[in-house]
Amino acid sequence: MRILAIKLKQIGDALLSEPALRLLHKTYPQAELTVIVNDYTLPMLRHAPYIDHIFGYDRGFKRLKFYSRFREEYRFVKKWNASKYDIVVNFSPGDRGAIYAFFTKARCKIGVYAQKGFFGKNKIYDIVLSPPHTHTVLQDMWLVTKALNLPFVSPQVRLYLSRTSLEKAEDILRQAGIKDRDKIVCVHPVANWLFKCWRADYMAEVINWLANQGIKIVITGGKLKKELEFIKEILKEVKFPIINLAGKLDLETLGAIIYYSDLFLGVDTAPMHMAAALNKPVIALFGPTGAASWGPWDNDLSYADFASPYEIKGTQTLGKHTVLQKGWDCVPCGKDGCNGSKISKCLHAITPEEVISVLKEKLGG
Repeated sequence: MRILAIKLKQIGDALLSEPALRLLHKTYPQAELTVIVNDYTLPMLRHAPYIDHIFGYDRGFKRLKFYSRFREEYRFVKKWNASKYDIVVNFSPGDRGAIYAFFTKARCKIGVYAQKGFFGKNKIYDIVLSPPHTHTVLQDMWLVTKALNLPFVSPQVRLYLSRTSLEKAEDILRQAGIKDRDKIVCVHPVANWLFKCWRADYMAEVINWLANQGIKIVITGGKLKKELEFIKEILKEVKFPIINLAGKLDLETLGAIIYYSDLFLGVDTAPMHMAAALNKPVIALFGPTGAASWGPWDNDLSYADFASPYEIKGTQTLGKHTVLQKGWDCVPCGKDGCNGSKISKCLHAITPEEVISVLKEKLGG
């Protein structure tokens, strides 16, 4: 038996699909499992031991001229569609995943009901379902469970790291002066979307407080210019020496840096989910997005059903993780800042004192 799973979404989405993929493997342990994701999300699943083949789609194909794009798209499909699949699961309602499912001609095609897209897309699937409004981890689990008539399984999200990335991270920290007994906090203050970011001066104030306690600070961020500029603004007001790794790490090495940290402090972004998957305590600052769908997942808890363990809004704790968020009537709005400003007032209203209070609790006084 051969199974194809498709998750053409963002980095965090790919990681949060891991429990559902593992459930597929557990249900059909002898089956060959192939996974298709966007190429920049590959590190989230690349080292999962139960995945037999994984392929990354290059979204850069979309920028090519017609003939070149057609050629590259065709070559990509030929790579993963060389075998006949028995089951195909497309975890998102996008057009591309539906087209890929159609190409396989699998005897059982499972998909998410789509309200948008090309005509007849939902007819491609043999089983098409509308997942409930719940946490993203549970949505993917729900799709597999309901389509294959399986009992509920309490999910855990796992991020598998290579020995190479762990050794590389260990060398980076050692060269930066980190010792075995040092307490490390990984601070990831940026996201691809700046409306998810807290105030730079507030983050600097919290970093100064942490450093004053003798805690080693590792600040991380992506390679985009806007992210690096935001971190520069933070560092202008930081009065203590910290380890600045922003823009210097690939995703796997970032995961390994988080692995060696004692706590993660950041905003609603993929590294937050990576930290939770590595069972690190997370303090996450949320603004216009909802923790009910995207809160850090605690692997140590047992879940009874598909209802999200998070409330829709407000500051709340799930196991070892804490989400800081205002309980305003407009939260979560899901918009890119207030009135299109790219600035989320609800997020900026969180004070450094609130964050420090939670840090004291999680760091032991």
